[in-house]
Amino acid sequence: MNLNRIFAYRKAWKALNTMLEEGRSYSGFERNCAFLNLGGGQPQFADISGACGLDLMDDGRAIAVTDWDFDGKLDFWISNRTAPRIRLQHNRSQTRNNFVSVRLIGVSCNRDAVGARVELLLEGTPSKQILTLRAGEGFLAQSSKWIHFGIADGAQIKGLKVLWPGGKSEEITGVEPGHFFMVEQGSGKAHKWQVPTKVKPLQTIPVAKDIVLPSESARIVMASRLPFPEARYLELDGKKTIAVERGRPRLINLWATWCAPCIAEMDSWTKKQATLRELGIDILALSVDKLDNPVAERRAIVKPFLEKRKFPFTVGLADAGFLEVLEVAGRAQIDKYESLPVPSSILLDAKGRIAVIYKGPVEVKRLATDVALLGATKEVLNVEASHFQGTWIEGPWPATPTGMLDKFMSFGQPEAAKHYLDQFTVSGDERANRDLAESYFIVGSELRFQKNFNESIKAFAHAIKLDSKKTRARLELATLLFRMQRYIEALPHLRKVVIEQPQVHNTRKMLSLSLIQTNDHVNAARHLHYLSSINPEDTMAKLWYGHSLVRLGRATEAERLFREALNLQPDSLLVINELAWLLATHTDAEIYNPVEALKLAEQSAKASKKSNLRVLDTLAAAQAANGDFVVAVKTVDAAIGLALAAKDKRIMGLLQKRREGYLKKRPYRETLPVN
Repeated sequence: MNLNRIFAYRKAWKALNTMLEEGRSYSGFERNCAFLNLGGGQPQFADISGACGLDLMDDGRAIAVTDWDFDGKLDFWISNRTAPRIRLQHNRSQTRNNFVSVRLIGVSCNRDAVGARVELLLEGTPSKQILTLRAGEGFLAQSSKWIHFGIADGAQIKGLKVLWPGGKSEEITGVEPGHFFMVEQGSGKAHKWQVPTKVKPLQTIPVAKDIVLPSESARIVMASRLPFPEARYLELDGKKTIAVERGRPRLINLWATWCAPCIAEMDSWTKKQATLRELGIDILALSVDKLDNPVAERRAIVKPFLEKRKFPFTVGLADAGFLEVLEVAGRAQIDKYESLPVPSSILLDAKGRIAVIYKGPVEVKRLATDVALLGATKEVLNVEASHFQGTWIEGPWPATPTGMLDKFMSFGQPEAAKHYLDQFTVSGDERANRDLAESYFIVGSELRFQKNFNESIKAFAHAIKLDSKKTRARLELATLLFRMQRYIEALPHLRKVVIEQPQVHNTRKMLSLSLIQTNDHVNAARHLHYLSSINPEDTMAKLWYGHSLVRLGRATEAERLFREALNLQPDSLLVINELAWLLATHTDAEIYNPVEALKLAEQSAKASKKSNLRVLDTLAAAQAANGDFVVAVKTVDAAIGLALAAKDKRIMGLLQKRREGYLKKRPYRETLPVN
């Protein structure tokens, strides 16, 4: 799984969705089209879009075809991405032509006979009509399962043939024009179906065919409330202060000194301040004057203006960061979002959740009504949130952080997304916790992509806390900890992932290396033995397995593994260096081979251009083992210089101790268990 590609794909979709939220259209605002097949030898079509009433300015997705009122004429249900989300185009054409409609019942095939092909033959003509029963039409739509044939006036049916799913063909008798028939597989007969006598007549709802331009003024009630994200505004002295204070409802208002509706709104609130205070609501009015100017200049504009009007409520300055948070909150709550005009306000309940968004001025009377709604039941909120009457079949969906999360991510703020997620507490709802865990996983992955590793680790850890079975999050967490050399923390997660996904060998390799780094060579050898046996061509598994075996007193086996690894990759510096170190420093006389060690060490030193301190350390040990202590001191000094540049105090200390031995003409021999 390539996470970079996954997130590039997600970002592309987010960019597309952002454009749609801004009112753009998949169809480019083109009208729907309808074409009439004129028949004849050469295919010819006439554009009848306007004549049949289908040339609507909708962002259409699919057409489901059905005879909705059983009058023998096909009607269209059209689904759209934007309002109206669904239309019924009732067929009221006047015609003398006829029809026949067939509903299939499968016996040995699927019950609805989806996939069946039906052929209709008419008297006096060799041509035939063919229709196939499909399970879907367009995007998320399906037409009726009635198979409908249009027939010319006076035409007689010669025969009907059904090719059922599975390949069996069947001739059907008893079919007449102008009726509905049921056909059961294997019966060979069509049975007339009676149209219900109580078909409710359709009523016409007048709908404008063209787009109605939106107004900048709006009141948008939230049926499901989300917490307002953490945002800070500037007090007039320049101090940054948190905008949301829980415990009382709060109205956050955007205004400007040059905005006439803003001035009228503020004057109205000032006159009716007593009423507003009785409502128990706090008002925070934030100026958007001269956003890019220094605070002192903005204060010089705003403060005299407010003093002249004796505005009695809390005031401050909105900056670009605050407005971006507003943009995120708005896009998360409203499908088709447009930037807030001035004035605009957001009403928060006592828990700091977004209750109502106002675009344009808001009257005190309206505020009083909406403050009363803050404690309303779900049913009342559903009605208030709807723009027209109707029946709720399902929903509205409960508030989840997913929408806000997506918007923060699209604004390139995964850390803000994580902080927002932190407001949602762990509940007893297992499904809700899984969804929340997935959100933390997405945020953690984006933070990792942005190289914010510490916050990424926190996000992955939170995902695992919410859903202990979330292996992807556990693997990402373990991988990050491993790469940051936090091996002890990585170990428990790596162990669990290996148990859950034993076939993923890279995870087992990370576990083995972490065990080596924590000196647990017994368990490291166990895993590396498994990897070596599964894939005898795995050079690194053999190398690390040998490394652990040396420390378990099994150096003879280790030497064999090192040589096998060297045969697989003759130019591998890691393998050459490990074997050279063993031959130069081991205390077992059967393994100790200074001459070969020096040859290998010189080979790796040359290949690395003497820029690898571990290679130089091995070369110095091999030189000393061959009695060339003067050269060994020079070589170890070069290694010490590299360790100093790398600020690796531990390695520097080890190298200096070995240097002291070389000065005393004493080769370095590693103290390890023997065979």
